[in-house]
Amino acid sequence: MKKIIFSDIDRTLAKEGVISSKNIKYINKYMSLGNLFVLVSGRTILYTKNISTLIGASKYIICNNGAVIYDFEAEKIIFMEKIPFCLVKKVFDIAKKYDSRLIIGTNDNTYVNKLLYENETLINEITNEFYDDNIICQITISNKDKDVVEKMAEDINKIKGIKISNRSRMLYDDSYITKGNVWLDITNENVNKGRAVLNLLKYLNINIEDSVRIGDDLNDVSMFFDKGINVAVENAMPELKDKASFIASSCEDDGVAFAIRRIMEKN
Repeated sequence: MKKIIFSDIDRTLAKEGVISSKNIKYINKYMSLGNLFVLVSGRTILYTKNISTLIGASKYIICNNGAVIYDFEAEKIIFMEKIPFCLVKKVFDIAKKYDSRLIIGTNDNTYVNKLLYENETLINEITNEFYDDNIICQITISNKDKDVVEKMAEDINKIKGIKISNRSRMLYDDSYITKGNVWLDITNENVNKGRAVLNLLKYLNINIEDSVRIGDDLNDVSMFFDKGINVAVENAMPELKDKASFIASSCEDDGVAFAIRRIMEKN
């Protein structure tokens, strides 16, 4: 049996933030056999840790689109790719220029330039002290106006050393509609989920052939390797389906449970 499954969260494992009892049941069944189920997300360390704990998945998590690999039981960072201080300031200035919301999720807090939720902390500038005290591996900027976000993307793409690792699906999928803000995730230019998956496999001494990767969106393509098993849920982008070993049912139809059951049955 494959020893480890890597799974995206949003629109792969969770629908609108909710993970079905069937998905959780099969994750627990797979884990009970001595295997690992690892979340690989564009979300923050804190969010991904809470989800992994909730569903009884692995203590290892991959966050911020691959910028961080974290063992939350040991509170140990296994891998980290920070954004340099000068580039954090540039992104902050771009958000300010376009009067847009900026979010920096660290290991224990969420810092923003515009308050929206009670559990957020307001920051008015990026200082050396703030940078040194926090793990800044990803910045999210957002605005309700799609055109404004596209202009910010143009500015971000001109900055060497960082890149847009993920973005609102409506920016590249005309069929997708969201009621919330349109957003961009920004990381160090070297970051992607696939690189993080390979680094964790090496750390755990597990062969790539013994791994499974499940995803739905463009930021998941980098972890769809030629070896092992790639699984695209039915609602995935065509780019993932083209590289998939097989197509699972959709996110809303317990696609992760479908994938785990099929993997277990084959072994």
